[in-house]
Amino acid sequence: MHTERRHTELSVVGAREHNLADITVGLPHGLLIAICGVSGSGKSSLAFDTIYAEAQRRYLESVSPFTRHLLGTMAAPEVDRITGLPAAIAVKQLVTAPPEHSSVGTLSQVADLLRVLFSRIGTYPPGHARLLASAFSPNTVEGACPTCAAKGSLHDIDLAAAVPDEGLTIREGAIAAWPGGWLGRNFKHLVESMGIDIDRPWRELPAETRDWLLLTDETPTITVEPEKLKEHISRGYKGKFRSARRYLLDTTVTTGSASIRERTEQFLRTETCPDCGGARIARAALKVRIGGENIAEVTARSLGDLARFIRSSVTSALSGDGSARGHPDSATVDAAAVLLDELDKRISVIDSLGVGYLAPNRPASTLSPGELQRLRLAAHLHSGLHGMVYVFDELSTGLHPADTDHLFTFIEALRDAGNTVILVEHEMETVRRCDWVVELGPGGGDKGGRVMFSGPVAEALAGESGTAARLRNEPALPPWSREGDRAAGDVADGRQRGGRHSAQAWARCSNLRANTLTGLTVEFPVGALTVVTGVSGSGKSSLLRSIASLVSRSGATSLLDDEGPLAMAGVEESSGLAAAKAEGLESFSRVVSFDQSAIGRSPRSVIGTYLGIFDRIRSLFAKTPEARARGYSASQFSFNTATGRCPRCEGLGTITIDLVHLPASSGRCPECEGRRFTEDTLEITVDGLSIAEVLGLSIDAAGACFAEVLGAVDHFEALQRVGLGGLLLGQSSSTLSGGEAQRLRLAAAMRARRRRERALFVLDEPTNGLHPSDARVLSDLFRQIVGEGDTILMADHNMEIAAGADWLIDLGPGAGPDGGRLVAAGAPEEVAHGGVGATARVLRERFG
Repeated sequence: MHTERRHTELSVVGAREHNLADITVGLPHGLLIAICGVSGSGKSSLAFDTIYAEAQRRYLESVSPFTRHLLGTMAAPEVDRITGLPAAIAVKQLVTAPPEHSSVGTLSQVADLLRVLFSRIGTYPPGHARLLASAFSPNTVEGACPTCAAKGSLHDIDLAAAVPDEGLTIREGAIAAWPGGWLGRNFKHLVESMGIDIDRPWRELPAETRDWLLLTDETPTITVEPEKLKEHISRGYKGKFRSARRYLLDTTVTTGSASIRERTEQFLRTETCPDCGGARIARAALKVRIGGENIAEVTARSLGDLARFIRSSVTSALSGDGSARGHPDSATVDAAAVLLDELDKRISVIDSLGVGYLAPNRPASTLSPGELQRLRLAAHLHSGLHGMVYVFDELSTGLHPADTDHLFTFIEALRDAGNTVILVEHEMETVRRCDWVVELGPGGGDKGGRVMFSGPVAEALAGESGTAARLRNEPALPPWSREGDRAAGDVADGRQRGGRHSAQAWARCSNLRANTLTGLTVEFPVGALTVVTGVSGSGKSSLLRSIASLVSRSGATSLLDDEGPLAMAGVEESSGLAAAKAEGLESFSRVVSFDQSAIGRSPRSVIGTYLGIFDRIRSLFAKTPEARARGYSASQFSFNTATGRCPRCEGLGTITIDLVHLPASSGRCPECEGRRFTEDTLEITVDGLSIAEVLGLSIDAAGACFAEVLGAVDHFEALQRVGLGGLLLGQSSSTLSGGEAQRLRLAAAMRARRRRERALFVLDEPTNGLHPSDARVLSDLFRQIVGEGDTILMADHNMEIAAGADWLIDLGPGAGPDGGRLVAAGAPEEVAHGGVGATARVLRERFG
């Protein structure tokens, strides 16, 4: 047993970062250590903002003074001392969407190895000069297809869609492809100023005029004179004309709005690039082959298949069987051996983590949270480092319990290699498998930050303390047996009495095809809570996207996430819903669909800005006598304008330091000390608190102080109902976990609900990042929503939430090509006792 050996300690003395209450704790080296506690209790403050931050700061102190000067300073965490701290590596939750061009190949670094192999070992056409490895990447100047600019497709205007009614005049909107609002009026003014009759039906205009207005690449600057227009404008101006085609193509490239891009694409037709065939890579690189395939064809294979194919093909080429360049020299043979070994090692780890079915060319934006988590983890498991401190954030996030069991063996291997592994974890099943546990609490925010227990897990479980009870996390009864939760039984009974023709209303979606879904048919009860389960990669997110899109198409008002994958990424593009059929969706007048993508485009976006609370607070400060005397407006108290924010960090409160070969590090701004504002701004107070101190309050504390005076009682209540009361009002939205970001969106949606609407809420793993006790609070909220007549369709790996649902849809049986099929459906108790699939096994083991 690891706990029976003597270990040196990583000792933290007097930690006061964020809400940590001057705590002291010792963590034995060489063990698997879990830090747990309710949301907001200080887990990340201890693990990341204290231990990991100090390890980064010490690394920075070890470089030369000149280099340190170039990198800047990094503030030390609020702690008296930390001893026994080796170098540290942190793997945080991916709270932002992967970069636009990121793929499985780039995340796993397999793409880099393939490019070098094609460059050094590939079979070139006769007379073709050897290309650099960068020429095989669509993300470089030399590798990008020049015809489509590495997009893989070409857009051009759809003339029929651009002018759907030739009987209309330009003034009446004949050119539908032009935008509305001021810009659309501006285009009409410019055309009229050029002497073109905008009150003449489109079909009557000369053909050359119509072609020019729709297709020209010219962008003349036109002077608009009020006296030459029929429409009254106050003064003249100069504007730049763009044809409908030029406007559409420019907007597609420059817009950051998903809704504008969606509107623009209605007037474009998309064709595969004739030069690269959709591969995005220049033609010269596509002529280089290994085993008869170019790099685009190789990266379309699954990782597991790719490893076998490349080794076989390269071995054949090096033996002289397939090389068009003669017998390779010894340097090439040696380089190939190293590259093949490295490729095998990387793919072997990825395959062992259960995601070897992924193809390198698959966009990262289409991956599930669990798939992303395992790809990122694979790089660290492959590194072979020892004597390190690894800090993992919510390792079980996005993973089915069956996936977590498999993944945990690799975490144990990290420990057994001589590393100290720290897990910030909410999943009690995972915590119980660790060697040592530190529980922080007792509550969140200012009610947390204290050490409730620190010691071996076996010792914690042996007692009858609150920590032992929380670690056991045992429900008194199976969730389906609790009084008051009879909806599940009612749904199941109705299903048995007559299926979709009984009194219970049902929605049915059939022939769904997207990613791993291949003709899937599912149904779920209206006015009930349905949970979709299945191992990571089994098709849960694809199912949610498909259903949300179908409901939206049926005429329901849509409140869809603008930025993340639930905005139908991977569904519309593949025409996966073209043959889909739906019944019963007319029951919903509104669809509210969220995913786990980050909230806010600006790094200055905070929780208080999302529901408009911060705008009211800024106005409150601007109305104080001192602020009025100084002439301060509400913008003085915004960190998005230069008037009142700190000039050094520009209102961020932190300075980001590029550590060159290591991940960038952020530290507290030395000028404002993290308070974001200038000293003059901070001198204005309300109830004795500066604007920075108000932003430092938890949602619960800020609500108690300001909810009534701001007229925002319902704003704060919405945040508290979704379990976000322990978060800080001024906490950056970029730091929220996927589950927290989704619950923040849910809070906003609940405030906007209309009582008479019948809404479908589509949620993707909303309990991510929640302690079991917080998850139960959120479950109660789901019950309230369903009790008011709405329907919830959600994917989640929390088995207690699944067991308490009205209906379960279990997908699988595996991931990727082995998934996308219906394993079981029914009331949770039926699924559990049916014994089919991984979810049924877990439900039986945990709830009997």
